[in-house]
Amino acid sequence: MGCAPSAVNVSRKPASKVVAPEEPQTKGEGDQSEGGREPSDLQLISKEADYSMFYGKMKFRSNSMTILLVFGKEDAQCEAFRKAADKGNYQTTLTKTPESAIESFAENQQDLVIIDCRHSKHFDAVKLCKTLKERHPRGHSRFLALTNKCDKDEPSVLPLLNAGFSRRLVENTNITSCYNELLSIDHSELEYRSHQQVQTSAAMYHALNHVSESIEITDSKFRTEFVNRLWEKQTGYSSKEAIGTEFQDKLQVDNCNEEQTLVYHAKKNQIWEGQQSIRRKNGDIIRCKCRIIPMMSNSNTASRYILVRQTVDGYSQWDRLKDIDSKTHDKIVRSQIRRDSYFSLTSSEVSYAGMMYQRRKDSITRFHTMTIETPLSRVINMLYEAQTSSGTGNIVHSALEKVLDILQSTELFSPHIHQVKEEDPLTSDYVDGLCDRTAINSQTNRQIYGQKNSISSSSSKLQVGVASKQSLSMYKPSAEVQSLLQGNATWSFDIIQLESLTNKNVLVPLGIKIFERFGAMELLGIDEHVMASWLKLISDNYHSGNPYHNATHAADVLQATAYFLDKMRPKKLLDAQEEIAALIAAVIHDVDHPARSSSFLVNTKNDLAILYNDIAVLENHHAAKGFQLTHKSDNSNILKNLDREVYESLRHNVIDMVLATEMAKHFEHLQKFIHLCAANIKPVSEDDLEKKSGGSSSAMESGLDSPENRRQILRMVIKCADVSNPARDTHLADRWARRIAEEYFQQTEDEHRKNLPVMMPHFDRNTCSIPHSQYKFMEVFLLSMFEHWDGFLDIPEVYEQLQKNYKYWKDVEIQEKQEKQSAVATETSPATPAVLS
Repeated sequence: MGCAPSAVNVSRKPASKVVAPEEPQTKGEGDQSEGGREPSDLQLISKEADYSMFYGKMKFRSNSMTILLVFGKEDAQCEAFRKAADKGNYQTTLTKTPESAIESFAENQQDLVIIDCRHSKHFDAVKLCKTLKERHPRGHSRFLALTNKCDKDEPSVLPLLNAGFSRRLVENTNITSCYNELLSIDHSELEYRSHQQVQTSAAMYHALNHVSESIEITDSKFRTEFVNRLWEKQTGYSSKEAIGTEFQDKLQVDNCNEEQTLVYHAKKNQIWEGQQSIRRKNGDIIRCKCRIIPMMSNSNTASRYILVRQTVDGYSQWDRLKDIDSKTHDKIVRSQIRRDSYFSLTSSEVSYAGMMYQRRKDSITRFHTMTIETPLSRVINMLYEAQTSSGTGNIVHSALEKVLDILQSTELFSPHIHQVKEEDPLTSDYVDGLCDRTAINSQTNRQIYGQKNSISSSSSKLQVGVASKQSLSMYKPSAEVQSLLQGNATWSFDIIQLESLTNKNVLVPLGIKIFERFGAMELLGIDEHVMASWLKLISDNYHSGNPYHNATHAADVLQATAYFLDKMRPKKLLDAQEEIAALIAAVIHDVDHPARSSSFLVNTKNDLAILYNDIAVLENHHAAKGFQLTHKSDNSNILKNLDREVYESLRHNVIDMVLATEMAKHFEHLQKFIHLCAANIKPVSEDDLEKKSGGSSSAMESGLDSPENRRQILRMVIKCADVSNPARDTHLADRWARRIAEEYFQQTEDEHRKNLPVMMPHFDRNTCSIPHSQYKFMEVFLLSMFEHWDGFLDIPEVYEQLQKNYKYWKDVEIQEKQEKQSAVATETSPATPAVLS
């Protein structure tokens, strides 16, 4: 059974006008004015009217509470909660099974989950609560247990609390009582508002890391509590080294009067402005314009000091050498709906990080112990050792860091021309016309996408809105298909069942569901009709007669790609354009596949092999065919509303990912990914985890955010998705294995008929062992790749399932050998001699 949603769209009244307190006036040196006051606790302003809140002087709107009801059957109590939710304008979803509850919660992350614990025959409520909490440990949701009235002694609530429930509710079918319960929960001070407060704090700290001044925040005794990225680059100290130290230790005061003036104004709680001399970590002295602002507590004493600095004499030669391309910081704003979880840090994160520490530590360590050896990897490892022995904070260390970045670039021999003289237009024409500038300008295109395409999307919003209403009836999947599609975000999603239910037309319903989940229609400026037409066109150009390379395989790769993109690191590193490019690449990556390998096409002198010069024949054809079909008609052109710069950037990403599926480049891509992770993901200690409130530090992974590294991650996303079916549930992996074997059998037979070189002679229908071929394929290509992919994404469910299937195929092979031996023994055993009387 699927979930039966009962959704109510909340429409709040217009916000009443709220006048925020005036900002404190900034005074010059020696002024007697006080600094700004410290933000008070989270305040609720006109909750019933506009659901607005203040955090300090930052006002934000809070969405209405969403509720998930999990009831085995609809009874009077269930109806009472639904009516109470309607009365309070709360959006409610009703599910009847644990599976549908898990799917709904995974997709919507409701604020309140009410689980019926009265009837154990329907499902195990305690187990369901634990499952939801374990799968979403970072969430702010509250879990309530609905229990029967107690005629005898009151049972202990401890088992429910241990399972993860926040509180217990006793059954009461009175609608007003249920409504009052929901109101009490919605207005509760602790959990709901603290979640909003943490989100706001994270946003403000994120903003501080992108301002043009260095920021330092200290306590009342001038002990450093926070520094932003520019402060780290300005002083040479890391935030870990700075936090907890007194900022005077880093000052180089020219004379006593300067220090006395600074201390005098600080103790008087006055804003101070002037020049400071800062001693860098390497001993250099730099002059800064400094402004010290006291933050006042309710007792009119300074509880914090904010130090804002700007350098006076610019960066030294050492700074210019260390300065990494500043364009890597120009990241476009992520889609707010899909990025909330990035800023959400709840109290459960610390405990979650502690539980996962050992496994994550082992996973990350694997990047540094990989045994694949190439000449380039040996050079890189030698440079790593030289960099480590040279120490930090010196010119040699910085130069080696830049050398390592260059050597790990995928386009190792591509020209990187940073500037062309304006007085030499001929050189400029050569560079623009003959060099591949797409890779050079990819970072700029990220910014263009965030700015320009928002204009084109908004200009077409009216047309899109009208067309969407008319096109909703174009494809209406059955109730059974809709129920199955609810689980599209889970790794256990059964694509073979969807193929059966849709008569092999899987790509349209699943594609619409996934592209809608990622907000693709809005970002591309199209409606659902165009998206459905494009998916249908691509699906029709997959050969339905192919045993393996058909539209079902494309849909399977699309679902796996979306699953990987939903994980934390891709969400932090990739922007919306890159995500949509990955989904498009997954859809077209095998379009018009002839069920024969590139080598077969080369050996038969096929037109495609001639066209693409025997190089990555199929991959080049899939990419070209995908764009050819996309531009075939306006009715199915999902890229028609993109600006030219955005289109070029997205096209480059799609082609790059499709070409990355070529197995001939498998080990090259894997080796580069391993080096990428080894260089940018450092193992952390338990002390680091405690200090950073769970998880590994984003500062330690900042190098992953370069354009080249993001491209390498995108290649791994589609590579792993393309060969992920051996890591699916065993019954699905078995079906896919027999399909790919059948396709290889047909090619081998075709090669024998045409007297061609047999590329895979072991795939003979009469002699091939499918179990043996599967676990050998896993050994050679998959086990190592998914081990490192798990270390990067934290997907134990995928890697562990791959290991289970590896053991399954080995066991099946042993069983088959035993059966063959038994059959041979039976055939060769001598007949029993007749007994003579």
